Amino acid sequence: MRLRNRSAFYEGDRFLGHRTDRTPSHSGRSEDAETARPIQKLIDGAKTIIVTGHERPDGDCIGSTVALCAILREIGKDARVVNADAAPTRYQFLSTAVPYHVPADGEKMVSDLTIVLDSTDLSRLGRVKREQFTSENLIDMDHHLGNPHFGAANWVDTKACAAAELVWRLASICKWPVPMVALQGMYAGLMTDTGQFSYGNTRPRTLRMAAEMMDRGLDFEKLWQRIYLNKPWGELQLEARARASLQAHLGGRICSMAIRDTDFVETKTGPQHTEDLASIPRSVEGVELAIFMYGLPGGKRTKISFRSTQDLDARQLAQQFNGGGHRQAAGATVELPLDEARATVIAAAEKFLLGATKSTH
Repeated sequence: MRLRNRSAFYEGDRFLGHRTDRTPSHSGRSEDAETARPIQKLIDGAKTIIVTGHERPDGDCIGSTVALCAILREIGKDARVVNADAAPTRYQFLSTAVPYHVPADGEKMVSDLTIVLDSTDLSRLGRVKREQFTSENLIDMDHHLGNPHFGAANWVDTKACAAAELVWRLASICKWPVPMVALQGMYAGLMTDTGQFSYGNTRPRTLRMAAEMMDRGLDFEKLWQRIYLNKPWGELQLEARARASLQAHLGGRICSMAIRDTDFVETKTGPQHTEDLASIPRSVEGVELAIFMYGLPGGKRTKISFRSTQDLDARQLAQQFNGGGHRQAAGATVELPLDEARATVIAAAEKFLLGATKSTH
């Protein structure tokens, strides 16, 4: 029986791991080669590359951008990650493994090429604007519905479980070597965007990719512990406040939960500590639509997250507030204080759910 090397992956806060020159096997589609060709051409012609993703980065955004950056550096490119916000604490072991930069407002970012991952459109980059990137060409790699294909080359697959999946498939087609930190980043992206492989976007190829990463020596258990068992005390206090705000609507078919901007101040946390909270109202028995919202700094704007059952398209509701996302996970930002936003969104959600119910009968 072949024994795998299970050496420690981190020492204190520093993750360790063996580098590998093996390329991933192909877990994508037959048309991947055609889609990848213009992307590879742009990358081959660039010396300096910036990899970026959406503001307030989550596990897939951090994981996919770090993974692609690490792979590009492995093939000799001068690559770095740029994001409007720092990585949440739980993902900093990844972001510190590659050059990761949070630019100042208006700062110019010089490169030959910019690759945008996990962003429906350029507005999702937040305070980082297109004109700050000096590169003429952009590559757009995303898995969200509604992406307008804004790049000179685009890889948009709404059936992909995560942006990290697209990075894996690109590396496979291009036969690029994948270092250990890239495996960690891609696995983190797959794991977090599929709800630890429990959501409906988990497909057989998702598990095949994860299995191959394990076969290469990725210690998935320690990676899971690093992400999910590494919460600061303030985050637990924030979660307690969020749970105390739970409300049921429409006879329990809708459940909402809210955090005030002052809650962040008092618990010494921020929006980056809310990634796991949206799933709490969905866990209540009988809930078909879960709504989690929090007040943004200043108290005049509110961020909304929608989570739904398989039969309900949460993205349609998010679009009413100029948002978007996936069928079972969508979001929006409204220009209203929290209390007003909660009343407005709940009213719209009740009408939406009653209309969806009527259309199925």
